[in-house]
Amino acid sequence: MILIKLKIKLKSMLQEFDNYVEKHVDTALKITTELKKLLVSPAADILVAIIPSGTDNRIREQLVNALDKGIEALTIAEKCKQFTDTNEKLKCFIQQMQLRDPLLQDAVLQKLASFLAGFLDGFRLKQSLYDLYTQAKYSVQYPEEQNNH
Repeated sequence: MILIKLKIKLKSMLQEFDNYVEKHVDTALKITTELKKLLVSPAADILVAIIPSGTDNRIREQLVNALDKGIEALTIAEKCKQFTDTNEKLKCFIQQMQLRDPLLQDAVLQKLASFLAGFLDGFRLKQSLYDLYTQAKYSVQYPEEQNNH
């Protein structure tokens, strides 16, 4: 009886995980993947370049707010806190990231993605779970990225 209840609970948790991954982690990873591309060739308006076209205005606002807060939370971009405009803050962030090793760049971008996902989800879960979900999805979605280092 206990095993059946455990199995039902586990199945329910996995379904929640699937819904969560589709809804928030995918969006966050799209943004950080675009940010990674900008490390090689920066764009004039970074927000336009990284937020997928057709994104709902409410979600877009949340993403801009999350990016702003996420960059401030990452100590790698301490110098970027001086900017109030999110686009300028992102330009600074990219400049700071370009100074770092590619492995550190990936780690920081994954952390930013998990922060974005948590922000979009209203931080209902512990940050470590957002980290885990994001890293798992990144591993599945971008396996070639992990072999480039």
